Amino acid sequence: MEGTSPRGDLREELSDCYMRNVIIERLLYAPYVRKKQQQARRNMQQQIRSVSIDEVKRFSQENPDGLIVGVLPSEFHALQHVPGSVGICVFETAFQEKMANAAPDKTTPLLVYGAGDSLDSEVAAEKLRREGYADVRVFPGGLDAWRKAGLPLEGERADRPLPEEVPLPRFPRYVLLPEKSAVQWTGRNNAHSHRGTLSLKGGELEFDGGPQGEGRGILTFDMHSIDCLDLQGDVLLPVLLAHLKSVDFFDVALHPQAHLRILSLRPLPEGTVTGRTHRLRGALGVLGMERILECDVELRNLDGDELGMSCQLVWDRTLWGVRYGSARFFRFMGMHSVDDNVGLTVALVFRNDQ
Repeated sequence: MEGTSPRGDLREELSDCYMRNVIIERLLYAPYVRKKQQQARRNMQQQIRSVSIDEVKRFSQENPDGLIVGVLPSEFHALQHVPGSVGICVFETAFQEKMANAAPDKTTPLLVYGAGDSLDSEVAAEKLRREGYADVRVFPGGLDAWRKAGLPLEGERADRPLPEEVPLPRFPRYVLLPEKSAVQWTGRNNAHSHRGTLSLKGGELEFDGGPQGEGRGILTFDMHSIDCLDLQGDVLLPVLLAHLKSVDFFDVALHPQAHLRILSLRPLPEGTVTGRTHRLRGALGVLGMERILECDVELRNLDGDELGMSCQLVWDRTLWGVRYGSARFFRFMGMHSVDDNVGLTVALVFRNDQ
């Protein structure tokens, strides 16, 4: 056949054969490999022994060459630790290296503990077993169990529990810092996507019922500030911005501001300092129209007297009357169609206003 060669056909056959063999091998051996990995993990966990308070108390006497290791960050180890223990933070990337310096002999008996009711000591023990340490023990009760048993602790705050990290605001009233706050948006159609920013003019939050109670507040957005990041320096930038500010989209000449009245900011029962903490229910005003908006947000106590609030959500612009390019309202738009949903990433910073 014209345009082909026996050598090319042979290469294709060999390539197909190789790929078939690879697929068959993976299908046949993948369960075996997974089983071996799971067995190795079980063996490692079985080699790590949990110990009681009494065993911790006897550890140094029975193992004069052993090492008791507190695996919390250094600032917490300085506040309180089990007497005679050293502090090496399990969350640091240099944990294994620091352990090698502290215990270069892999036969050294090691006893690790953490906060209690936490995976810190378990994770540390598994890392140490992977490094080849032969005698690793875990005190799962950690500082909590040691303190509840009335046993002495050492450190700058040895006489009382460590301060809990709670995802609740510290002050009853906050004012927005617009220079530290922004909304990032992403809009799309079938051919392109654009991402940009929207600035805020001001805002405030109030927690009259205290940190445990619901909050409320107001945010004001400057619609003149709409910008597009991916077209910076492009001749199309002013064209797009003019279109977004026109009557087709946000009609900024008639509606220079948008707002969000925060009707309630309710703590989530499962909220943590690394996840969503509050349920926000608000009235969002765009183009002179208010509609209810609900989403989960994250509150974070920042340095000093500042509070951060952030969230990510998908906003259906058409529900607020921004209908340009939407197939819900128009037909036969061609290249002028625009997705109804706009991705929003909100990052706000407030300051204590007492």
